Amino acid sequence: MGNNNHLISDDETRKIAEGFLATSSWLGNVTWADNTIIGPNADHQLGFDGKFPKEAQLADGQKWSWTVTFTDPAGIEKALSHEIVLLGLTRIVYGDLSSPDGWSYFGIRQWFTEPAHERTRLTLSAADHSRICQKGLYDKIVYEPRTEGFPKSDWFEDQRRSPGDDPMTSPEAN
Repeated sequence: MGNNNHLISDDETRKIAEGFLATSSWLGNVTWADNTIIGPNADHQLGFDGKFPKEAQLADGQKWSWTVTFTDPAGIEKALSHEIVLLGLTRIVYGDLSSPDGWSYFGIRQWFTEPAHERTRLTLSAADHSRICQKGLYDKIVYEPRTEGFPKSDWFEDQRRSPGDDPMTSPEAN
């Protein structure tokens, strides 16, 4: 069994999707569903109606997850899920940094490399949520979200505790 200390959780990907939808007023007919199966051969669980039956028996490596559907400005129905958000993250984290917009991915890449316990405390920007979801859905940025300034060496500096704030490292603990 591998080390799962770095896996991106279902809750984390849902939070990214929620952030994307909250700042994307151009999307319509947003509908959430918590009855999606993800994992190996999950599509084998689909019923004839294209939905996962509530009484489905999960196979090894499968679990229940979420999906959100919406229509884009062209009227095309799209679906965003845990796996699509992970695809967006993969395309950004392992993609080409030399592209003109590569600098805008530095915060996402740093967030991705943080250990899970630290990463869950950090908040990606609304622009980052949008970039991740767009890369997952379209493999490109359809519209550039508003950015918050020039790249930094630590995108989460303002969210980190100072050494004196941590009871494990404060002088009083020693």
